[in-house]
Amino acid sequence: MQRQEKIAQAVQDHVRVLENIFERQSDEMTGFAERVVETFHQGGRLYVVGSGPMAALANLMSSLFLNRLNLERPSLPVLSLCNDTTLALSLARDGQSAQFLSRQLRAQAVEGNILLVLAGFDRDPLLDEVLKAARQLECVVVLAAPEGSALLKDSVDFYFRFDCSSITRLMEAYLFFGDLLCELVEGELFGF
Repeated sequence: MQRQEKIAQAVQDHVRVLENIFERQSDEMTGFAERVVETFHQGGRLYVVGSGPMAALANLMSSLFLNRLNLERPSLPVLSLCNDTTLALSLARDGQSAQFLSRQLRAQAVEGNILLVLAGFDRDPLLDEVLKAARQLECVVVLAAPEGSALLKDSVDFYFRFDCSSITRLMEAYLFFGDLLCELVEGELFGF
């Protein structure tokens, strides 16, 4: 396959994934954004988590809310739980790596807060544990996962299915998902 064909194919795949997720689930996305705004008005927080490369996207997504996307505004209460390397190393030393995200969530979250999980293709004990903790804390649970994900989807409040088989397309779609969520929330809160 020539370079131009590869580029054209990548663009087509990207557009197909985005159209599929956001046209099919636009009502769900709108409802999720409204729930985030409602949670913020009640003094609550949104926590974002992922593992592997999805952790970097969780960090990026939270920074959009903490700084800004489209306009100068106050920071919004969105935190990534993927940053504490000292805790990660300490837990690894004690053979408790799977508790990295859940321990942080338990220390910070309260009932009604929101947990957004960015899942990859494989089942991950980190995500299993944080989902379990979120349910016990009675958080609103949101799962973004590729079609056919091994994570349990039956006990989440919002479930966004991403129809793609490439980690690259999935990461691009998650980035767009985060940008769109921030844009919707900013628009609702600040009239943008």
